Amino acid sequence: MQLIPLGSEAIINKGFSHKIILDYADVAAGGAATTTTKQIFPEGTGTFAAGLAVLRCAAKLVTAFDFSDAGITSLTLEVGDGTDPNRFLDSMELAVDGTEVLYKIGAVATSPYAYLVADGIDALFTVANGGSPLVNECTSGKVEIYLLLSDLSDMTKPQ
Repeated sequence: MQLIPLGSEAIINKGFSHKIILDYADVAAGGAATTTTKQIFPEGTGTFAAGLAVLRCAAKLVTAFDFSDAGITSLTLEVGDGTDPNRFLDSMELAVDGTEVLYKIGAVATSPYAYLVADGIDALFTVANGGSPLVNECTSGKVEIYLLLSDLSDMTKPQ
């Protein structure tokens, strides 16, 4: 996984402050399970402080995901947190054998969202179909997730 802070030009022209790149190795690292969760912000483990606002979320499928089990025809991506796994992006199909979605904008009903407590933002991957679908059977694919984040706690308080 790569977490790339974008510059002010990208924020102004594209409307996103961070780009996260996830590939098949990130999915396969989930092991012998039908789902895997990867924390994408902050990168790895830990939490960000209360006051972070997620203003926008989108995803772009760069390369459709494929599996060693040809029967696996679905890999979905959701972006959210531990309380609401699809708070920012609901189910987006990524599998080459499914009806993959190339671009998706996040859920309008839950964006923008300001965190009142420390938390982390997650990408949830779920595989389906095949003999015994497991995320560790993922052999290729790449997706980019875009976030527009703002630290509300950093704003000037009224006097």
